[in-house]
Amino acid sequence: MTHPIALRLIETPTHLATGAAHLLQVEPRFAPALAEPLPMRRRADGFGALVDAVVSQQVSVASAAAIHGRMLAAGLTDPAALAQASDEALRAAGLSRQKIRYLRGIAAADLDYAALRAAPMPR
Repeated sequence: MTHPIALRLIETPTHLATGAAHLLQVEPRFAPALAEPLPMRRRADGFGALVDAVVSQQVSVASAAAIHGRMLAAGLTDPAALAQASDEALRAAGLSRQKIRYLRGIAAADLDYAALRAAPMPR
């Protein structure tokens, strides 16, 4: 049995509750997990959010926080600074070669985060 999926942003606790109610309707076995109200866990978006996502992949929360702290202390959290930083400075912050490549690519992409935020949800 398939269920149509309507995608939308979860922007309020009401949206979250509506989604949880739908999930329970589709799969009642989630009832124990959804017995308590779900917390809103919204995160910031933009360049910083992508940096956080890349940094935190395949490392512990503590390691990601330490790397992020070193990047912040070294002023490596905006696209221009990251793009201009040497590989040695980025490795000293705790980034692997692959993460350096990803972050340089994101920094160079010059993404329009406001346009992405306002883009319609796919159907």
